[in-house]
Amino acid sequence: MNENPTGNATRIHRPSRHLLRSLIVAAFLVFAVLVGIAGYLEKWLWMRQLDYIGIFWTLLSVQWAMLCSAFVVAFLYLWINLRQAAENSGAFRRVGQPWSFASISRANADRQTSIELSPRLVKAAVVLISAGIALFFASGFYSEWDTYLRFRYGGSFGVADPLFGVDVGFYVFHLPFYVLLQSSLTLLTILTLGIVLATYVFLGLQQASASGRIAIGANATSHLSVLLFILVASFGWGFYLDHYELVYSTLGVVYGAGYAADHITRIALWIMVGVSVVACVLLALNVFRPRLRMLAVGAGAYVALWVIGVALAPFVIEKFVVKPSELALETPYLKNYIDFTRKAFQLDKIKETSYPALADLTPAVIARNQDTIQNIRLWDARPLLQTYQQTQAIRLYYQFYNVDTDRYHLADGYHQVMLSARELSPELPAKAQTWVNEYLQFTHGYGAVMNFVSKTVGGGFPQYVLENVPAESDFGLTINQPAIYYGQSMPGYRIVATGIKEFDYPKGNDNVYTSYNGKGGIPLDSFWKQILFAWTKADVNILLTSYLKPESRIQIYRDVRERVAQIAPFLRLDNDPYAVLSEGKLYWIQDAYTVSNYFPYANPQRTTQYETAFEQRLDAATKGGAQDPADAGGTEDRATAAYDGLNYIRNSVKVVVDMYDGTVRFYDIDPKDPVLAVYRQAFPGVFNDLSAISPDLKKHLRYPRDIFAVQANQYRTFHMTDPQVFYNREDLWTAPMEKYQGQTQPMEPYYILAKLPGSDQLEYLLMTPFTPQNRDNMISWMAARSDFPEYGQMLFYELPKEKLIYGPNQIEAMIDQSTTISQQLTLWNQQGSRVIRGKEIVTPIENSFLYVVPLYLRAESTNFPQLKRVIAVTGDKVVMEPTLDEALHNLFGTQQPQAGATPAHVAQTTGAAAAVTTGQLDSGQARTQFDDAQQAMQQGDWDKFGKAMAALKKLLADPAM
Repeated sequence: MNENPTGNATRIHRPSRHLLRSLIVAAFLVFAVLVGIAGYLEKWLWMRQLDYIGIFWTLLSVQWAMLCSAFVVAFLYLWINLRQAAENSGAFRRVGQPWSFASISRANADRQTSIELSPRLVKAAVVLISAGIALFFASGFYSEWDTYLRFRYGGSFGVADPLFGVDVGFYVFHLPFYVLLQSSLTLLTILTLGIVLATYVFLGLQQASASGRIAIGANATSHLSVLLFILVASFGWGFYLDHYELVYSTLGVVYGAGYAADHITRIALWIMVGVSVVACVLLALNVFRPRLRMLAVGAGAYVALWVIGVALAPFVIEKFVVKPSELALETPYLKNYIDFTRKAFQLDKIKETSYPALADLTPAVIARNQDTIQNIRLWDARPLLQTYQQTQAIRLYYQFYNVDTDRYHLADGYHQVMLSARELSPELPAKAQTWVNEYLQFTHGYGAVMNFVSKTVGGGFPQYVLENVPAESDFGLTINQPAIYYGQSMPGYRIVATGIKEFDYPKGNDNVYTSYNGKGGIPLDSFWKQILFAWTKADVNILLTSYLKPESRIQIYRDVRERVAQIAPFLRLDNDPYAVLSEGKLYWIQDAYTVSNYFPYANPQRTTQYETAFEQRLDAATKGGAQDPADAGGTEDRATAAYDGLNYIRNSVKVVVDMYDGTVRFYDIDPKDPVLAVYRQAFPGVFNDLSAISPDLKKHLRYPRDIFAVQANQYRTFHMTDPQVFYNREDLWTAPMEKYQGQTQPMEPYYILAKLPGSDQLEYLLMTPFTPQNRDNMISWMAARSDFPEYGQMLFYELPKEKLIYGPNQIEAMIDQSTTISQQLTLWNQQGSRVIRGKEIVTPIENSFLYVVPLYLRAESTNFPQLKRVIAVTGDKVVMEPTLDEALHNLFGTQQPQAGATPAHVAQTTGAAAAVTTGQLDSGQARTQFDDAQQAMQQGDWDKFGKAMAALKKLLADPAM
């Protein structure tokens, strides 16, 4: 008996090698599962803690159902076809021959190179290739959950499109899902067809004859005919859907079907549908009588017909038939374009009226409107943020990120104010950056700062309504829970309610500490949760620390926008969540939108002027690629860039986030919105009726700036409702320009507390002026109301066209041309200081405008701006004074008292103004005190810092001392 020692050794060691391979594969799979499941488990715990577990399960089930369904369908589709291709290739082999592929070159037509492949290997390859491609294909469906939800729950808009008479709901909710299915089937079939052809080549089904022709067997031809049948049927379905998508056509002067698309493309698409049906019949016959030549000729004819009928013919008709008579032929389609764009952006709801813009501001008018005058915003958020940081940050680990504008009913009246939350800085001082400090002890910000928009003290500092730590207010405001655990810039995680006290706020030379007592965060009440978060946060210290207790909580998604987005990814969020103090608690209010880019005939939001893609191409060609300055965007470019491509938007949801415990509540503010109705059905119990919000919080809701900017962007063109005027672009508007820090930039919409024309009631408004295209004079202004019950009503005021009304940029020019003002500004800029020109505020007062521009002075060595002068303009008169009251006195000859201010505040402000006017403020002493405070803060000497700031505050409050 012959024994093979080597063979025996092989037999002995093979099981161990198989075991090792199995262990490696098992370890890899366990690791992959842990990585995948850990994130879902973390999200499940978080959503359950917030009581939104229903959203989690609904989204998860839809995402995985779509992915798995697509995978199963794609896998079976690929596996059946590849297996059929392998079997067809096997039919070519004589018994006992190996699997082979054939050379198809002329020189080697009589040769065949063979590669031995076992049937088992071929079957395994078919399964693996099918699974891999199916997984890649199905992964795209995972992110299409919103398309399915809209298809599943979408209803009617109650508006029919003008081309087919189909309800808009079909286009917004159902058509995108049909397009997804059709395009996916087409892609899958093309992939399968390519792989099958490659399989036939590799496995030897395609062979070259002696004459050089490729020979393909009947079975292979039949197989290819079936695949082509499916592909052509899918194309036919696509052509049928394409004729609905003509409402998004960019051929012609409108967005949507114009004359050429309606009369040529539409017919061509129906022809292609018919041709696709005929082609399917022929392909079905070819399955039974296989002819390769017929397949090639048919495919060529099909493509040629598409190129001529769908691609070339509409373009030729547009250029040579429509263009010469464009206005006459396109007028009905221009009306559709205008009407549906106005519907999509609610421009048709704007109440339009005229505004006389008289130059008749008098002392009597000023006296009647003191409540408006005293709420004109003199503090620009940009320099004010620097002032907050210098005077109210208190410690290095506090930070102000944004200054918001709101209105409050105080004891002495209705006031517009500016406020900012004092959040935790993202980085502690270098010596304090330990794990315990960063994640357990420094966990939250503290309180907020608030000031009047127009009042100053001490030579140019804001008069605070709320200040210091702990918060102090002379106007009756209190903060019962000042700790801020959720803010605008709070990345990462924190663990609260641990065995170590959390830093709360500084008090003299000592600190006050606290322990979290809220319900924000996921309880770390079991060891498996600690393991989970140590894994997901890649931080082993969560496991090793001895400070964790059963009541400890880990807080994640602490950034307010990220928090809301993680809960409700189906909503588009406004860029500016704002802080609110209501009934002693601090909240964030986040505006949220429902959006779509499938509203028929509605112009998509763009930061360039309103042209179709076709017009843009022609315009670029005629200008040699140069861009017209008029097309370079406008007022709201920065705000609206995030909304480019959308052609439907509604501010349907207000989100309120508690700064202390992170509670998130969604309130339905537009119950008639069909898109929001989808999510109300998909996620029952998530959206609360607006009546459920507290009355005090409701007073702080405001019309959001982002949607207003989008609507203003569209209205600049779509205020023209006459097709001929619209076609000729006779009345295009654009954004006014203003100056900031020497740079000319578009004016952004701004909030004002003022009286509407004909009203004696103060209202909180969001407004923006308009100027004509390539002109600087003001042509109109638009406002949105924020106070209930008129919340959301939009108003438009058109100015007389027969006379000149100065626009913001012309006012800036008048200021620059004033010799007195320009000399003073030049002098300040040469004395180690820098003049900052703040935001220009155009305020309508009865039937006239008052223009106000604040000036700030900032020393080059510090970042500490002070409000030093106020420029007021009416008519042709420009004045600059230390205060707005003095500027108005100079303009109209009458000193007006500050309405609504207490006698003490009047005396304080008057004294401050007098100090500035007479020059009694010792700026050198103030600079010394400020430098001492900064040095003490940098050294961590908080006792010295407190004394220096107290001395500076006293000096500013009473400059004569």
